Amino acid sequence: MRIIKKYSNRRLYDTESSGYINLDRLAALIQAGNRVQVVDAKTGADLTRGVLVQVLREVEGGLGLMPVGLLHRMIRMGASDPMVSVLSKPLAAGLELLDAQLSRVEEQLHWVPPDIAPSGLIAHMPAASTAPQTPDVDEVEALKARLAALETRLLKS
Repeated sequence: MRIIKKYSNRRLYDTESSGYINLDRLAALIQAGNRVQVVDAKTGADLTRGVLVQVLREVEGGLGLMPVGLLHRMIRMGASDPMVSVLSKPLAAGLELLDAQLSRVEEQLHWVPPDIAPSGLIAHMPAASTAPQTPDVDEVEALKARLAALETRLLKS
């Protein structure tokens, strides 16, 4: 886990390389396969989620994944709305499930980050001493179906 300190002036400091980085560099670190934790330099509070959302918004343009209606609804509800407590746990659980399923698919397909292999998904040839390990077609199809059902449920929320 790579520790990034965030200072009150909004600067990010990479403790591993002993230097300041910007959001583009932080995105590049993550794309290269690094896991990061962003902490407040003064209090030690975990700021990872907020900074990663900022990277998604400002660097990656990733908020395009979120339907505008859902964003409006989330802002309208605010933290004090009782629906937040009702909906936040199932939504978080659904997103955690999606993350876990994507991790399993990446493992089964031997996914390599795009900066290492520009083609994205590639299947590595195993060493000659090991038998090829290919995912069961039925299992992959079942995962695809479960993922599609989860996406549908999340979009209806």
